[in-house]
Amino acid sequence: MQRSSTDGVTVLWQTAPAPGPLTAVLSFGTGVRDETAPTLGVTRLVEALAMTRVGNRPHEFGSTVDEEMTHFIATGTPDDITGFLLAVCSALGDLPLHDTGHATRLLGIHAPLTCDHRGSAPLDARYGPHGLGLLAHQRHDTYARLGPDAARTHAATHFTRGNAVLTLDGPPPAGLSLPLPAGTRPDRPAPRLRADTAGTWQHRQVDTVSLLLTSRAHEPVADAACHVLGHRVEHSTHRTRGITDEPTLHRFLRDRLTLDRVLALHPADGHAEEAAEILWQETLNLARRGPTRDELDTFTAHTRAQLDCGHSHWTALHRAFTAEHFGIPHHDSGTLLAQHTAVTAQDVTDYLRRALTDAVLVVPLDASPRLTTLHGTPLPSSTCWRFHGQHPPTPGTRFRMNPLRRATTPRHERAEYVLTSWGLVARDAQDEHPIRFDEIALMRHDGPGRIVLAGCGCTQHVYPDHVARGERLIAALDAAVPAHLVRTDA
Repeated sequence: MQRSSTDGVTVLWQTAPAPGPLTAVLSFGTGVRDETAPTLGVTRLVEALAMTRVGNRPHEFGSTVDEEMTHFIATGTPDDITGFLLAVCSALGDLPLHDTGHATRLLGIHAPLTCDHRGSAPLDARYGPHGLGLLAHQRHDTYARLGPDAARTHAATHFTRGNAVLTLDGPPPAGLSLPLPAGTRPDRPAPRLRADTAGTWQHRQVDTVSLLLTSRAHEPVADAACHVLGHRVEHSTHRTRGITDEPTLHRFLRDRLTLDRVLALHPADGHAEEAAEILWQETLNLARRGPTRDELDTFTAHTRAQLDCGHSHWTALHRAFTAEHFGIPHHDSGTLLAQHTAVTAQDVTDYLRRALTDAVLVVPLDASPRLTTLHGTPLPSSTCWRFHGQHPPTPGTRFRMNPLRRATTPRHERAEYVLTSWGLVARDAQDEHPIRFDEIALMRHDGPGRIVLAGCGCTQHVYPDHVARGERLIAALDAAVPAHLVRTDA
């Protein structure tokens, strides 16, 4: 891998050029995890605005946004590449902000997703609506709330020469120019973890069953464990019983040292509980006894096929610019294959026993799986709702359901709120859900009501006509939530 610099931007390219046209990827170390609940979608907006300046071109080109990075991609002649990159960099330095309304409307119509949402539920459970947890909160109306100021600020912070890497599958073309704005790579602290979710299962309003396992950013044994586990779960749930689709594996970079790996599957109606129990039990079995020799050989063959495939040169380049952006050690294909081949059954067992201590299993609301730990004790649930039988009701000012609604609502569906000095508690007949004011990620106006995105990732709808003295409750919310976390255009 060769390295140089153009206009202050790091440039990486392969020593042996790939056959055919030249391909270039200008990547920026920014994605959804760098946004906040109020600015969710702003990276996609900046990317869309920049691409309006590119126009129609006679060669292949495009752009993508994912959890951690944004890419502008082109394939063509050296002149095609230099022209495309110049147009993108010039646009990022002077965004066409007058097109913001047009761009947000188009983004809302097409509702492009920056990632596969199937892997997002455990991230939401682990982080709430922050960092990687934001992936679960992308909505069709996200872009409508964004304006020129949000795009300008985000571009100035994240789309700079210090946060960019250009990768090519051949030498840089003559006349290459990358006139990006000055700026350094932003600090990316590790996201805050919800400690109460480690080693638990949790209900979420989803239609998938998913398991999050954490590993180091480069840990071949974790690759092996997830590969074997995925095949075992596919055999048990999809091929044998026909109760799920094929499992999918997703990888999310928590920080430069840590990966969150999510195995997700979509169960057939009525089979979520069974699917969750199979997924968890297969994980425990693998942690107890490890993989067979045949399973490890299959994993090694899979690794070799990936490294030898027709797109292997771009796989290597992807590893290179990811390492450059996030400070992850870069390994060539030979080293990777040797490391994967060296994984033993005991290595897998040791890894999974460690990973299970902070794993998170997420299931749909209608599933209540029977799960145990490696030691045979019940696996705890980390639900956000607290059962009255285990916790005394929170004291505070009660806002009971108004008399008319109370008379027409079954007892088990009746809800009320308790206002405290530190937050709001939603309470039903059996449970209560605390919402701390200082952890609210976003509050949207919905007519006279408010839709609150709590720090745990749950959404609470509060309407003044549902409870007695409801206007006082709304006033307390309005006074407690800072203006920058409030959206009035829901």
